[in-house]
Amino acid sequence: MARIAAIFPNEGSQYPGMGKEFYAKSLTVRDIFDKAEKVLERKIAKICFLGTKEEQEQLVNAHLITFLCDYAFLDPLVQNRRKPETLTGIGVGEVAALAAAECLSYPSALQYAVKRAQLLEKFAQKYGGASLFITGAPLEQIQPSLARPEGELTITQYLAPDTFMLWGPEEAAKSLQAETQGLRQIKTNLQPLRGPLFSPKAAELEGDLDRLLTECLEGKPLKNPKIAFHRCSDGEYVGTIEMVRDVLTKQYSKPVDWIKTVKSVNLRGFRTWVEVGPGKTYSTLVRKIDTDNRISNVEDLKSLSTTVKVTG
Repeated sequence: MARIAAIFPNEGSQYPGMGKEFYAKSLTVRDIFDKAEKVLERKIAKICFLGTKEEQEQLVNAHLITFLCDYAFLDPLVQNRRKPETLTGIGVGEVAALAAAECLSYPSALQYAVKRAQLLEKFAQKYGGASLFITGAPLEQIQPSLARPEGELTITQYLAPDTFMLWGPEEAAKSLQAETQGLRQIKTNLQPLRGPLFSPKAAELEGDLDRLLTECLEGKPLKNPKIAFHRCSDGEYVGTIEMVRDVLTKQYSKPVDWIKTVKSVNLRGFRTWVEVGPGKTYSTLVRKIDTDNRISNVEDLKSLSTTVKVTG
């Protein structure tokens, strides 16, 4: 049986209807949803199953439902005797991964994910700007285009050798998008307003996030991961309580380096990756980084069945 590295995706991967099949078939998944609705006093299942794309893209909703599905979708995989041996994630996916590794309780992680998103919403409104996803161009081609007359663009996520997330003034992002429009190999996509996350500007959030984490823990200590965990900023193995706290409170202060993360996990002998949560964005990027990786995902009954087969 393959040794599995599980990926917990970030918000942005959500879509209407996600989780509906697992909710209908799994008592454990239903219980995870029900607990969330009781803790938060919100009809979350309705947002997941029936919410519009626009409703789901609202920052707090996006973080909430992505965290919930990331965390819940692990159970069907485990019930099929495919428990991952190492975990990683991006953004709110890291919070879900650390909850899955039992570093903090599910209710604490849930409340932290939601209340943190409220802080991030204010942060996004303060800085504005725009994020631009760009793929099909290597770093050496992108870098000269970052300094623009409309303002400087910053790389906030190194997702693959030819795939990046940029942030900067909206006019600069749109200018670069227009500049690359005629190049067939390059594709771009403007993202919903999130502000300069995964950049040094986000260091101003660290104090508030630390206090918020303490509040959500309600006097309970953080714990060392019970499943190996690699952070997405540099791929480092997280093995202490201090490192866990740093991931939860400082993750947005540094760019994501998905390339280093994948290579670090590969060096530990993991070549089978399963994306646990909505979509398969990050597992697809794993293959772009190194084609000697086998990828799958768990988001519904069909993808679960396929994953069980390919990892057996």
